[in-house]
Amino acid sequence: MQFLSRLLFQITADCPRVSDAVNMAPEDWPDGLLPPLGELDSEQLFARVYVSWNESGLYIASNIPRGGRLVGNRQRPDSGDCLQLWIDTSPEEGRRRADRHCYHFIILPQVPGGDKPVAWQQHIRRARGRPPLCDPQQIQAMVKQEEEAYQMLVGLPTTECLDFTPQAGTEVGFNYLLNDTSLGRQLWSCPHHADYAKDPSCWGRLRLVE
Repeated sequence: MQFLSRLLFQITADCPRVSDAVNMAPEDWPDGLLPPLGELDSEQLFARVYVSWNESGLYIASNIPRGGRLVGNRQRPDSGDCLQLWIDTSPEEGRRRADRHCYHFIILPQVPGGDKPVAWQQHIRRARGRPPLCDPQQIQAMVKQEEEAYQMLVGLPTTECLDFTPQAGTEVGFNYLLNDTSLGRQLWSCPHHADYAKDPSCWGRLRLVE
């Protein structure tokens, strides 16, 4: 049962409202640090991940202890450095197939020949319904690389990327996969063998709070 612990209960974490998330350090987002759920399955976690929201969008930031060159792969994101996000703006208990409320975003902190992050939305396989794909330019992706770490901030505008109106008390389905070519893979709400790429019942939830 060691490798099933995160699948035995519904995970809900608070997502605090931050008026200007883009211009604040994620460490200063009040209660925005997600709990290290991988420790329940005896996984070694290497990154801190933060969440916040406001009327303009949802924001996710990661702080990864990593120096040296970042490597991204557009064709095979899992083989390089990347952050993947799954969001359900209308979660339902027990639903095992994605629908038009379920979104998948991929963010590469760097790609060969470029000096800026690259981000896009991708359809979820076997979904019952699909939301329209947003313009990749609408995804806010910023990377700050330092000598021994790098920080990635992703903003998902609710009008252009998620098509919902956020307000305090709302819950959204959420999961992330952080892949680092030096440190490995880190998932939030489920172990790696779960069918998280297309099954929203494997995702946790974020509760939007003031």
